[in-house]
Amino acid sequence: MTSTPPRPQPQRQPPVRVQRTSQPPVPALQTEESVPDIKSLGLSFEHKAPNRVDVTPAQAKAWDETRTALLWGSPAFSHILYTMMGEGGPTGAYFTNEIPIAACDDKFLFLNPEAYFRYNLGERVFIAGHEIIHAIMAHCGQLKRHERRGKISYPDGVTLPFDVNLFNQSLDYIVNDLLVESRVGTKPADCFHDKSIATGNDSAIEVFRRLYEDQEIQSKGGGDKGQDNGKGRGKGFDEHLQPGSGEGKNPTQAEQDRNSSEWSTAVAAAMHSAKVQGKLPAAMEEFFKHLLEPQISWAEKIEAFFARKVGNQTYSWAELDRQLVVRGIGAPGRVGYGAGTIVVAIDTSGSIGIAEVETFFGEVRGILEDLRPKKLFIVQCDAAVQVVDEAVDDLDLRHLRDRGIKGRGGTAFEPVFDWVANNHVEPECVVYLTDLYGSFPQAAPSYPTLWASISKGINPPWGDLVEVPVQQRK
Repeated sequence: MTSTPPRPQPQRQPPVRVQRTSQPPVPALQTEESVPDIKSLGLSFEHKAPNRVDVTPAQAKAWDETRTALLWGSPAFSHILYTMMGEGGPTGAYFTNEIPIAACDDKFLFLNPEAYFRYNLGERVFIAGHEIIHAIMAHCGQLKRHERRGKISYPDGVTLPFDVNLFNQSLDYIVNDLLVESRVGTKPADCFHDKSIATGNDSAIEVFRRLYEDQEIQSKGGGDKGQDNGKGRGKGFDEHLQPGSGEGKNPTQAEQDRNSSEWSTAVAAAMHSAKVQGKLPAAMEEFFKHLLEPQISWAEKIEAFFARKVGNQTYSWAELDRQLVVRGIGAPGRVGYGAGTIVVAIDTSGSIGIAEVETFFGEVRGILEDLRPKKLFIVQCDAAVQVVDEAVDDLDLRHLRDRGIKGRGGTAFEPVFDWVANNHVEPECVVYLTDLYGSFPQAAPSYPTLWASISKGINPPWGDLVEVPVQQRK
């Protein structure tokens, strides 16, 4: 650690409002003829559980054979089916004719008996395993969160508009490759699988980006014909429903009710059961280990910090979500603000580079979009506060990033907290991007502080800590 300069006197600088030359246009509402079918998107407009149907004796026998084959070949999946998804029915499945073939809502395995039992035994095992992985990974909840945000932001500054169909495909590519590598059942012909697009170890948002870029190339006339939107590489056999669909629950409530500790315990037991029998393929073992010993990303830690300590989201059907309405989807809109005032401080000393700042902005932008703070201050500080901006939305944050940072002197953290006090700002929290090489205030403030550090193994004297990896610019 290098020595730090004497603590400077805090500079009283009024916040500078970011000015925009124009407001983004508000898209017009689609006509009734142009509104897509909601069910085809895998999203529920009303919280109503689908109707169950009875199976024929022949179908019941076929399901018994499927469960036996699943138990014999993939005991880990059978364990999850019966311990965590058993409420679907006494046989472990929720039979309904309101879906084309198969579906999942992160808890139940839904099957359309007329369509599902047309597949052979190996394919039925594959499809059942596919839905079980969706439930283990809580993929439906993940899709819902991205869908609500309406876009996906990447650490390198790229933001892509969310496309529910492409994200569905992204999840399926990953799950199917994991099943193929683990030799679970037989891959159906109507199946998204292409290792050049995704493997079982890939991230859904990175696969989404590949599919999106491929789609853009096709729309401009490039690439091989017939490959647009992934259709040339396969098709899907399942739907990703809103969490809570099987119980008619509000999706947000269903997500909150999900007990991650119980799922982790069940996964550990399933892994042990399969390993004892010598039926835990290497790919599946790696998959389960990742779940039990997750390398939680710094972005998830920041999101968790906000969820624990900052504001609350309020939704109401009285005001529909405008981003979803224009796409023909009815969903409750956010009412008011999710948080009050948030201060984001950036260490602009010589040890912080552009790559670190872009990485930080790339993720915090998306989190703050969800949080909707009433006020957001961006404070740049090295040994003294250099500039303060107030940002309203994504356009402001982009402008700040493009404008660059000011500073490059020594490092002191006190000026930011002095600025907060001297300007009578009452933040719900302060998030500080830094390498932690600097002088700290002697006492912690009354509000929560999160140190987003690019250094390894250095702990602040107070506040929460998350280590941020450096994103190298391509």
